[in-house]
Amino acid sequence: MLSLGLVDSRAISESNGGSEKHVREVIKRLSARYKLYYLPTTHTFLDNISKYKLKEIKKYTTLPSSFESLLDRRPKISLQRELFTFSPLAKELKAEYRKEIDSLDFIYIPHNYRIQLMSSLLLSDLGEKYGMLLMTDPHNSLLEKELFLKCIEIWSKIWFNRKRAIEFCSAQKFQNITFLTKSLRRKPSFIAVMNNGVFKYTDLPRHFNLQVLSPSHAFNPLALKYRNFNKQDYVVFLGRINTAKGANEALEVGKRVRLKMIGYSEQEFIVKQAKDLKIEVIENISEEEKYEILSKAKALILPSHQEAFSVTVLEALAVGTPVITYDLPSLTSVYKFKPVSFVREFDIASLVRKTEEVAKLDNKKIEDMFSDAKLNEFIALHSS
Repeated sequence: MLSLGLVDSRAISESNGGSEKHVREVIKRLSARYKLYYLPTTHTFLDNISKYKLKEIKKYTTLPSSFESLLDRRPKISLQRELFTFSPLAKELKAEYRKEIDSLDFIYIPHNYRIQLMSSLLLSDLGEKYGMLLMTDPHNSLLEKELFLKCIEIWSKIWFNRKRAIEFCSAQKFQNITFLTKSLRRKPSFIAVMNNGVFKYTDLPRHFNLQVLSPSHAFNPLALKYRNFNKQDYVVFLGRINTAKGANEALEVGKRVRLKMIGYSEQEFIVKQAKDLKIEVIENISEEEKYEILSKAKALILPSHQEAFSVTVLEALAVGTPVITYDLPSLTSVYKFKPVSFVREFDIASLVRKTEEVAKLDNKKIEDMFSDAKLNEFIALHSS
């Protein structure tokens, strides 16, 4: 049986978002075909680790004992070093893992993004070859084609802070150079991405063998039990409540249409504004309750500026709810279906108008939107 190392931090995190679920599912499925080794990155020490998830992962993989020893002393991390260099902690992890594990046939990095990029590249040396899934959000993708001044303009709008935007965009450009320099010395066999739009908004295809995952993501099939077209008079925002996800822009919709916001609050000023506008904010919710509310909504609104694929859109389609979202290439390249309406990014007036338009549709017209064989095939493909 081939030996496969999984370099990751998400599977043992206390978080339970789309990326964490994705990695846990990958581990369960690959364990049936390979001898798996789970190799946590330095990013693990920046996160809250779930002892329960750690125990679960050990059912499917071999975890180096040296990692748990390191956990006990919780080493300090310099974020700047992690972003731009092979840090001392990353080198220590590699040395300790190598003491316990012979060279693996292949290393796979099932969820790679900027903060664990350098650490995962270094740990990939533990395998004869390696490949990775690279998260590629527009405005925050490696080798992003977006011009430096455009980057600053966009993040200034999102964060209301030009200084922070300049620092972020400068760090992006510098990490792009670092990543390219180090990865071209030992190229990955492939880089997997989650949408075809990547070929338009990054220069990754110039240097690497890019493969689009299909299916890239999946929703919980439990959602299908809630699929119905007996809609009620409200729309839903679903996602982390912050400006990158456009939660503040969703408030403008809430001034004209009854709005329910579901998600974890990351920026309290948005929640306060929502409550002042009498918008219902629901933070702690089960999967069942989420699908129940989403399935009865006239529409999901997603004015997000950061999406690589969006499980949220997928869940809305699964329960039979139309979607109004921004025209990010990561989304327009995936969701080419009648129930999904796109408006220009940052065009809040059009977002409000389109939401009002969809909210006035009767249930029969909404149901007719979903009578599309290709959409039903797409939902079936992404249901597991």
